[in-house]
Amino acid sequence: DFWAEENGFNCVKCKNCDLLYVNPRPNLVSISSSVQNGIHILDNGGKLYTKTRRVNRKINSTKRIFHSLFPDLLQKEEQIKWLDVGAGYGEFMESLLKLLPSNSIIEGVEPMHHKANFATKRGLIIHNGYLNSVKKKYEILSIIDVFSHVPDFNKFLEEVKNVLIPNGEILIKTGNGADIGDRNNFPGPLTLPDHLVFAGQKHITAFLEKAGFRIITMKSDRVDNFWYSIKNTIKWCLGYPVKLSFPYTSPSRTFWIRAKRN
Repeated sequence: DFWAEENGFNCVKCKNCDLLYVNPRPNLVSISSSVQNGIHILDNGGKLYTKTRRVNRKINSTKRIFHSLFPDLLQKEEQIKWLDVGAGYGEFMESLLKLLPSNSIIEGVEPMHHKANFATKRGLIIHNGYLNSVKKKYEILSIIDVFSHVPDFNKFLEEVKNVLIPNGEILIKTGNGADIGDRNNFPGPLTLPDHLVFAGQKHITAFLEKAGFRIITMKSDRVDNFWYSIKNTIKWCLGYPVKLSFPYTSPSRTFWIRAKRN
């Protein structure tokens, strides 16, 4: 079984659905506060900082996956209304500004104050808050590296539909942590309790189908490439809780799903 202890928390498998959940799970008030401030208070009195930093190379990597998943939009001239959920520092939004028609409306929603303020200062349109505070309607929503931070994904998808037009689309990016079995196959830290749950492809597919979405395209990328292994080696030398491994040996994957609302 996939099991690990990190920062005083365990990651355990649900017997009914095979999803992996952090245990003990922080209460909703604690989760909300941590998401907004970027600081998780740990049981041992320590702190887990999740503000991270802006990563420019994300912009170019997004271009590659966008060409693969949305070739039909590259030739489109009509305005596209797109909302990036959990927009962070705005790297994905900046990619969209370069890829979509110039008259498109590209906005984001980000609950962490620090990230939202940073992106706003760069001229991006960011709503500092949660998805349920958004009142507009959009044609496409992107949900990039958000799944593992959401306490209730079924409820979250209902909120997604509230701001998505009929026949609108979503783009999801997440990992396949629940698919890879033994913890030793996972090449990086679990970052508990910032990450609350880990899924696999079958779980995300089931969530989407239950919520009334049809999958259009699904792509997967390796995580443990040569550069990732080098970074893990450096982090290990600095004392971070990472796993050392040879490149291209882990079953860990990042997968992207483009889905349409029925």
